[in-house]
Amino acid sequence: MKYTNVLLSSVIVLGSLGTLSTASSSFHTSDKVAHIAVDSTSVNSSTYQSIPKLKKTTGSNKIVWKGDNITITANILKLDAAADFEQNIIDTIVVTHDKEKYTLQTGDFEVKLLDITSVVKSPSNEWIAIQVEKSAGSNLILVNLKTGNYTIINERLEKAGKQNVETISSYNWSPKEDIIAFSYGNTEKSTLAIYDTKKDRFVYLPRTTNYISTGLILWHKNGKNMDYISEYPSDQWILFRYDTETKKVKPVKKITKKEFQQWFKLDKYPTK
Repeated sequence: MKYTNVLLSSVIVLGSLGTLSTASSSFHTSDKVAHIAVDSTSVNSSTYQSIPKLKKTTGSNKIVWKGDNITITANILKLDAAADFEQNIIDTIVVTHDKEKYTLQTGDFEVKLLDITSVVKSPSNEWIAIQVEKSAGSNLILVNLKTGNYTIINERLEKAGKQNVETISSYNWSPKEDIIAFSYGNTEKSTLAIYDTKKDRFVYLPRTTNYISTGLILWHKNGKNMDYISEYPSDQWILFRYDTETKKVKPVKKITKKEFQQWFKLDKYPTK
């Protein structure tokens, strides 16, 4: 098994920003004041794609995520000489899908992995996304369930010239295609992009402002729109909407902490 080092076939940077909503309250960007409507838009689960929930169990020497016809097993290795927070690392990740089994030798990765924080299979059942925690931030590993080949999105972004890809905090697959939307950056900046597994290319979303973080990404069932909730300024959250046809982003509404928790329930929580 080896990491796929194929260079990106192309990179697409999407067009201009979307038209901003009518004002009833506002926030400041670097060069203008963008107005966000405060409306009564409620969480409607029928709008968004259904995300299959996997069950997570943790033992003394392994972490297991299990769902329909798929099991992800992370085998833990203890390093007595390491710092306390890095003593228990993931040595291998075994992906079992139907009759196929693939082993990722994660002990050979550039960074040590500490935990698997979420797992989501693509709607076509051809890919699995594995979010792994490291000492600082998270990596996103995509595994092809037909070939066993895998790619680490953080490293691919860096090969594409992106900097400070410390973490990929939020992600989700499109319900219509094998494309995955995600947010990347560090503790001070969040940027959004989409990776197309078939065309092997990134699409970088335009931004209405410099997001501090992105806590949630949800695709609409039609696959044409994608909503995400980002923070700007500090401790203030806004629901944005990206249109894949117009290639524009527009802010929809401000989000309270209570509302954010309601949206978050639609995401990839493991079943207990």
